[in-house]
Amino acid sequence: MPQNESTAFQRFRNRLEQEKQTLQILDASLISAHRVAKSKDGPLASALGYEQNKYDQLHVPSREGKRLITQAKNANYRAALISLYSIWSHYMRDILGLMYQVSPHQVSQKAHGEIKFNEIINLGSYEAIQQYIIDHVFRGLENEQSTKKLLDKIIKHTKISLSQSLKVNALAFLEIRHLLVHANGYIDEKYKKTYGGIVTCETGKKLKMKWSIVDAAFGKVEELCREIDRLLIAGGYINGR
Repeated sequence: MPQNESTAFQRFRNRLEQEKQTLQILDASLISAHRVAKSKDGPLASALGYEQNKYDQLHVPSREGKRLITQAKNANYRAALISLYSIWSHYMRDILGLMYQVSPHQVSQKAHGEIKFNEIINLGSYEAIQQYIIDHVFRGLENEQSTKKLLDKIIKHTKISLSQSLKVNALAFLEIRHLLVHANGYIDEKYKKTYGGIVTCETGKKLKMKWSIVDAAFGKVEELCREIDRLLIAGGYINGR
């Protein structure tokens, strides 16, 4: 096990590995399915060795298998990129919790809020109060709906200096989640202007989902989180293990 990394990064790595395994096994299975189907005639379900009454949407001719399997691969890539953002978001929330352990006042000042007497009584313990504060602060930062602002504000009180290229390269892929969820994958002018040099895209057109994009996304986001972790531990802002 790598030395001197935070519990947050350990959880991040485990989640990332599980997501990559899911991504890869589905991609490999779909490629294998296409190889099988293209060599056979009849309905796609039968060509793949299954009953049509079980997979009733696979009644199309097997020659159309390539189109449907490409569609399924694209859906797999989209799901992986959305999950990647969720994994990253969990890591940032966990980092906030580790920061609280070292400097609670610095964390609590990142978002406005108060706890009433009856809420304190209902929470029942300092650990529960701590979780309440961390959740409240993180939700406040998330509500700004900006991945860059979320990252910047979490590390704002620290003196760490992230490489700009490392940061931008990761954000280029994290921001794809916003395009997929809110714009059905269509590229807007802001994304093109900011990240067009990293991700090949064209304003007004859908992002072409490819294995290379998803693979790069996982790599760049992991690099960013690894560096955040290293710098925060080195600066004494969080504890390593």
